[in-house]
Amino acid sequence: MMSKTGDWFIRTYGEDVDDSGYDEFKAIDVARKEAEEYVLNCFKKVSEVENIKVAFEDKRFFDAIWYASTEILPDLEVQVVIDGENNCFVTTGSSGYVEFGMSPPIGMKLPIRCWIHTHPFGAAYFSGVDIRTVSIWQTNMECAYVLGGEGHYGFWKNTAPKQLAIYRESQFERVQSWGEEE
Repeated sequence: MMSKTGDWFIRTYGEDVDDSGYDEFKAIDVARKEAEEYVLNCFKKVSEVENIKVAFEDKRFFDAIWYASTEILPDLEVQVVIDGENNCFVTTGSSGYVEFGMSPPIGMKLPIRCWIHTHPFGAAYFSGVDIRTVSIWQTNMECAYVLGGEGHYGFWKNTAPKQLAIYRESQFERVQSWGEEE
């Protein structure tokens, strides 16, 4: 049985097309939307119960982001930005990279209160891209977290712009530092 995409292509161009990856693509697209909604709903729930100023530091919120990245999605990065008016913006990426790209955060207000993203492969550290991101945004971003697993995260603050404090199970593990060459 030919799919709708293949059938349309034959009618239009008179030849068959291999659209075997189409269903997988659509399934991932549906999962991306589900993951984004899941994180947004968790942010709203945490914000309603707690002081919104600390909602992005709530373990339940981190757990929801990690769950979206590893359970709803097939180990794809999730990015969350909390803007200056405490609005939450969420997007998903690949297994090793995430950006807003085709879905810009329309209406986001500076400064960025918090940037959170996952490393679903299970390591909390800043990659070269992450270091460049916080270096570029440090005057307009208060803090950032990288989630590398349940209870494993890194925390960056603009008052110490060249270091990431890494924690495991709420216990300090180490500091990742970088220099001017980054």
